[in-house]
Amino acid sequence: MSLDSYLEIFTTMYGWAFANIIGEILTGTGLTALPFGLIVFKVWRDAKESGMVGGVESVISAALTRLLIALFVYITCFAVTPFTSLVSVDLRYTPPASSENPTPETASMNSGTGSSYDTALRDGIDGSMSSSGGLHYVPAWWFTVMSISSGISSGVRSGLSNAVSEVRMVEDMARTATIEDPQLLHSIQRFYSECFVPARSRFLQMDRSTLSAAGLAILASEDYGPTDVDWIGSQLFRTEAGFYASMRSYNPVPGFAVDMARDTDYIAGGTPGTPEADYVNPEWGRPTCLEWWMDGTNGVRNGMINHASIWQRMHAGATAAMNWSSADKAADAIAMVAQQKANPQFVDASRIMGNDYDAMTSMVRGIGAAVSTFGVGKKLLDATIEFVPMVTALPMVQSMILMGLYMFLPLIVLLSGYDLKVMLLGGLAIFTVKFWAVMWYVAQWVDARIIQAMYPGMQGNMFWAELKEMVTLGEAQGYKRMILNLVLMAMFIGLPLLWSGMMAWIGYSMGVGLDNVSRGQMSAASGGTGQSSARTGGKALASMRRK
Repeated sequence: MSLDSYLEIFTTMYGWAFANIIGEILTGTGLTALPFGLIVFKVWRDAKESGMVGGVESVISAALTRLLIALFVYITCFAVTPFTSLVSVDLRYTPPASSENPTPETASMNSGTGSSYDTALRDGIDGSMSSSGGLHYVPAWWFTVMSISSGISSGVRSGLSNAVSEVRMVEDMARTATIEDPQLLHSIQRFYSECFVPARSRFLQMDRSTLSAAGLAILASEDYGPTDVDWIGSQLFRTEAGFYASMRSYNPVPGFAVDMARDTDYIAGGTPGTPEADYVNPEWGRPTCLEWWMDGTNGVRNGMINHASIWQRMHAGATAAMNWSSADKAADAIAMVAQQKANPQFVDASRIMGNDYDAMTSMVRGIGAAVSTFGVGKKLLDATIEFVPMVTALPMVQSMILMGLYMFLPLIVLLSGYDLKVMLLGGLAIFTVKFWAVMWYVAQWVDARIIQAMYPGMQGNMFWAELKEMVTLGEAQGYKRMILNLVLMAMFIGLPLLWSGMMAWIGYSMGVGLDNVSRGQMSAASGGTGQSSARTGGKALASMRRK
């Protein structure tokens, strides 16, 4: 039986374990026989109130009909058998395919999910949570409803190809990812100080007309633009003569071997007897800024996008979800987010020299910092409604609701007096909640298409610029993000609500129909008995007159 999350495997087991415990208590106390006695009493009371005094056969027939219906409901909705067991079907869940895992493995109850749930919730699988036996048994009707619901849900989702877009997953990872490697932070800070700041200072002081045609094209292009020179991996600084290609690090950089053709300030060897003869070169060389940035093993950019698994997943997801003009552009986009997380900067020269600010300056700066913190906090609050947490939380809520439904079904069936209407409405409720997963899948499908429509091509220009703004708690560029978020929230919350409301309407109509059928049968029984009594009374009166 296919389910919709890892958690649902365990909550399904827990729900029916609780239901079996409650069912055993009700059976052991004899309460399960009480509704049958109440049915007989109710039929007799209704017959007496409607004047069915002489219709004993009709009363017995009505009572027998209701008892048979109640017995059917009891057998299919309350009594359990080993033939309808959750162990026999092996509950399983297959995660959706992604760029990180295009062929996910199916996790099952019997073989384990491979997640932390296996240890934390093991007692729900092996039954050690209770000394009662048979905690995995399910009544036939509920077992059938669960199987049909799971089958329909799986069939609908398998009918939609390419349903999930990873753009929002990449967006959420960009918000939550951090750089925790102190060596990488140190490398980024060094590159910022030794390469980017000198290059940007040279750019700000130079005459723009001296730039090459290729450099001017970079500043005028949509992919890069004038803001290209505002980050450490600037395409202009990497390609324009006089910048990264000719600039070198101030000090040796670990991982870069000494190159005498480049490290001309190093001494290849001195004449014996001279001071240079005893000179020992540093262990590492001083690479050019272009080498320091672009090197595939020790480069700063490579460290930014590969130093941790979340950054590797973000890079892979961004490459798959968006149609970048080049692999280099996609790598730059991840490195740009990493720079925002590292936030390299200079320490104030006055602080380095040991000069502190006066009291008034410190107070004014403190007030400014407080105002800035309030603004950042407000923007942080605005950014808390994110896609992935909502997608993660909703299946968990669904699992808990299903567990509650399963757990209370024995009590509801008993308290309803084994009513056929409760049987049908309970099945409708399970199907409704199980189908929420389909609604969320459809919402993701629609959301992916809307993103493609609003960001045609998704070359990483406007969309990634907007993502960078959100990562740095800046204002989103334009109204597109607001529209997308509103539409997504409306679909993920509104579609299940709309679906549940429509199913509630159907359930109400079904209940009214069953009540009308029941009343019609009773009215027919009453009418038939009354007519029979009238005919008997008429014959007696005629006989008395003849006498």
